[in-house]
Amino acid sequence: MRSSLGLLLGLCVALPAAAEQEINVAPSSQVELLSWIMSLAVVLVTILVCAWVLKKTRLNQFAGGQSKVITNLALGTRERIMVVEIGEQQYLLGVTSQSINLLDKLEQPLEAKPNKMSGHFAKQLQGILSKNEK
Repeated sequence: MRSSLGLLLGLCVALPAAAEQEINVAPSSQVELLSWIMSLAVVLVTILVCAWVLKKTRLNQFAGGQSKVITNLALGTRERIMVVEIGEQQYLLGVTSQSINLLDKLEQPLEAKPNKMSGHFAKQLQGILSKNEK
């Protein structure tokens, strides 16, 4: 414990001194400047790709697992009606591209029916994956 604390204090003292030396040193050639710019571009592109993937996968929504969509019905290209279960209660929602409206609170909950196609797809995918492992 003491050795790690001593190491941490040593780094806290040594890093600012090393940083000062590097700040005062200008790039001596165009190759170093180009390398610095390319490194910066790689970092920025990585950040943008990670943000895009997070947005597409929607990992941040419904992280608690307390809510799920029971069923939905498309009414148009951007309009749909959904039954959503939050906790033990189910709600009927009208969803458009601009808004989400509560249409009704269901007194008798609907049962979530498993999709037959998703089960079939899961079996096929598992079969393909097991073939690739051999």
